[in-house]
Amino acid sequence: MQKCAISAFLRAKFEVLSPFLTSILAYLHFLLYLCNLILFSMRKVLILILCSVFLVPVWGAKRKVHTIGDSTMSEYKPSATPKRGWGMYLQAFFKTDSVKVNNRGKSGASTRTFYETEALWPSVKSQMEAGDYLIIQFAHNDEKCKGEDVYVKNADLRALGMDTLTDMRGTEPNTTYKEYLGKFIHEARELGVTPILMAPICRAYFLPDGTINDEGRHKLGPNKDYVRCMREVAEEMDVPFLDMTERSRALYEKNGQNYCMRMFFNCGDKTHTGAAGGMAIAQLANDLITECDRLAEMRPWMNPLSMQRYEAYAQAIEEKGKMAAFKAQGISFKQTLKPAGTKNLKLVHHEYMPTSELWPAGEIDEVANRYVEFLIAAEKKRALVIDRIVVPVCARGGNGMNIHINYGFGNQFRDVTTAYENTALKKGQPILVTLDQPILVPAGEILHIRVLPWYDSDGKPQKGKGLELGDVQVSGKKLN
Repeated sequence: MQKCAISAFLRAKFEVLSPFLTSILAYLHFLLYLCNLILFSMRKVLILILCSVFLVPVWGAKRKVHTIGDSTMSEYKPSATPKRGWGMYLQAFFKTDSVKVNNRGKSGASTRTFYETEALWPSVKSQMEAGDYLIIQFAHNDEKCKGEDVYVKNADLRALGMDTLTDMRGTEPNTTYKEYLGKFIHEARELGVTPILMAPICRAYFLPDGTINDEGRHKLGPNKDYVRCMREVAEEMDVPFLDMTERSRALYEKNGQNYCMRMFFNCGDKTHTGAAGGMAIAQLANDLITECDRLAEMRPWMNPLSMQRYEAYAQAIEEKGKMAAFKAQGISFKQTLKPAGTKNLKLVHHEYMPTSELWPAGEIDEVANRYVEFLIAAEKKRALVIDRIVVPVCARGGNGMNIHINYGFGNQFRDVTTAYENTALKKGQPILVTLDQPILVPAGEILHIRVLPWYDSDGKPQKGKGLELGDVQVSGKKLN
């Protein structure tokens, strides 16, 4: 009875309090909803603040335009040679606060050797970031096997019991040339980089009527057209295509052979441009990019040049190789460097020759993966300034020996510069190549000095020719 009374009492009290409790719960529920709404809004604001903090530097960062190709694009030291790659001048046509041009053209490179050489394509990839652009221009050295793939050609020669070719750059335009272009495109896209195919500049191969012949336009036969094959890759892979072959042909024919050879090709051959020619080609590259609707995003970054600015930029490049030595304080040193290694060369009676002892026919430029290398390392916490490099050199067996001396940094051979060129070494006449060019070797870095020989074979492979090298003498100072 007592339990029933208590239960009845509690029910009565609950019925009286129920409306009040319901109101309290409803009010608490409203407060909880309001708090969640405030927190959600604050979270959105916080996200926007964080985005503005972390993303603005990305939006405002410089884009990079990477250029890969051969000697018609590459960097040269003004004091070493009259050659100038057009890639040296491309930065002039971009606003420096928006775009940095990373010119990685390499003398002697074909699509195959650029892709397969450790210091080239892998090191360019390591420098690329999402949002960058990549201009791809090859063909001059892909043509070394007259439009055939050198691996296929060598297989045929071996089957006939004949000597094989040692220059491994040649690709066939319809097969391996296309394949390597495709590799560059695919791997650039994987990194979020926009690839651009640019047809190679013409060679100055004039016909009597003042026009450029087929070979000058990279057409070696009815079905050996490198420009057509590049265009086909662009269409198949949906890549912007800039026809520099056609644009440079029009430029050369408009100015005529005499003017072109005097002003554009004043380097001793019909392939490599000098300063005026390199700048003229860079101007054409600027025009082609600006006119391409698919590259409209790049237009605001382009920098219309006045004649005065044009000339000032070109002059700055000429002066860059003539700078006085660094003035930082340090401890002077001299060091003797012995060869640290070779690539595709061997010593035969103190002379460096190709591993097959046969210099290939048709070489007009360095072969990037054939060299003797010397190394000098900076201490972990102390940089070096190299102010002089002396290389004893002597051609043996013939007058057709040519050399480049290049330097770059690290195992990936970054920031490559051609510091010396000699395309007329006289046999049996030793020379001391002296490079008085200040080179900063950052702390912990290794400077690689490479001597790259090739032989003017006069149309046929040559045997019994070699390059003799002495120890390299390096002087400079260790910075405090």
